[in-house]
Amino acid sequence: MKKNLIVALALVFVLGIAGTAFAAANPFVDVPAKHWAYDAVTKLAQAGILDGYGDGTYRGERLATRYEMAQATAKAMARADKADAQMKGLIDKLAVEFAAELNNLGVRVAKLEKNASTIKFTGDARVRYQSNYNLAGDNNTAGVLNRFQERLRVNAVAQVNDNITFTGRLMQESTTGVNSGVADAAGTTAWEIGNFKWQSNPTTYFQIGRSAPSVGQGILYGTTGMVDGIEFGFGDPLKVVVGYGDVANKIGTTVRSNTNAAWVTYLNLTYQASKQWNVWGSLWYSNDNDNAAIAPTASAATMATYQNGTATAPAYSGYPFQNWALGFNLGLNSDWGFQAAYVNNSSDKVSNAFSNDSHYAWLAKLQYLGAKPAQVGSWGANVTYRDVKPFALDWSVASGILGNDVSGANALTALYQGVKGLGFEVAYTPAKNLVLTATYLRLSRNNANNSDNYAPVYYLQANYLF
Repeated sequence: MKKNLIVALALVFVLGIAGTAFAAANPFVDVPAKHWAYDAVTKLAQAGILDGYGDGTYRGERLATRYEMAQATAKAMARADKADAQMKGLIDKLAVEFAAELNNLGVRVAKLEKNASTIKFTGDARVRYQSNYNLAGDNNTAGVLNRFQERLRVNAVAQVNDNITFTGRLMQESTTGVNSGVADAAGTTAWEIGNFKWQSNPTTYFQIGRSAPSVGQGILYGTTGMVDGIEFGFGDPLKVVVGYGDVANKIGTTVRSNTNAAWVTYLNLTYQASKQWNVWGSLWYSNDNDNAAIAPTASAATMATYQNGTATAPAYSGYPFQNWALGFNLGLNSDWGFQAAYVNNSSDKVSNAFSNDSHYAWLAKLQYLGAKPAQVGSWGANVTYRDVKPFALDWSVASGILGNDVSGANALTALYQGVKGLGFEVAYTPAKNLVLTATYLRLSRNNANNSDNYAPVYYLQANYLF
């Protein structure tokens, strides 16, 4: 019998036609009634799934072609409503296996798509080791603290209809101290994303709900921060994204000292000049600057004292970030790439608290190759320089060109004191969807009163995508 007759036998049970033997005449002259597969072949022929040849033979000893199997699969798909869940799964697998042949036959798989789940799950699992996450100074090496962080994120995307999708993301993160004095964190679980998106065409959409926008390519606001609001995008090759929402309760007490609403308007403009380069401009504008009741609570003198390293971090309320940024990405050749950005925080509240500092940042990154999750053995390296003044940007959620930076180490220290210096990073893909990263940062404080060096910062990270 044919090598893949076992598939045909499975289809017998799928279609619910197993049972007593048919009384019908032998459909194929070369399959005698005493043959072990007679009942199965007869039932499939009676169901119209298997056809013989013009001379009345089945030719079961010959290997079936993919075209013949695609024909049988197409006929089974037409009767899939009679199958149970397990057997529908078998038909789904056959349809995937013979997709090209089915397409050539002009078979539509709308029924299969209708029966399939409309929810797609993806995610990532990360384990990260951080040395000197607290940004202890060079003269305080005994104060260097190290820790492990474990994070799991699961994304769910549901296709509501042809134009509307729902996207959700659940995150769980925990921290384990390594050396004395570092307490283990109980762990945090949060429903980070939940929004509906209406896509009228490939370049135009409207979104409402909780999202994780990347503003200024992640520098002004990265995808680890949450915004409850609306977003609208359109255009190509000039892509425009504008949004409005509340970020206050998602920032948390580690950076902000109150839980009042912080409404922001954000704007992204990206122009793709060619495959090799693009330019962009962004705005991240909080209305907190207009509300005297939530001004920074610490005086300029207290801020200056902290910058000298002689006081603990002063509390501040509100969300004093009114940023604009410009940048570009340039592919130098097939191996090398370069990125640069400039950021400015024009908030009057910040200027009043830090009268001796300009509240700007500039960053540059040179990249060689890159570790691609889907390409085993791929690797890359980069060097990044940053010059970030106090309160130039929100370190708690900054990412993008910064990569594994102090945004994941000690956001408050960098926020109040500013930071500048070099970072080096190497990444490698040892297995599909697994990327290993090693990062070294050599940074210093960056304000008018203090520029002492921090002790070196190390990251070792494994990130698995699924």
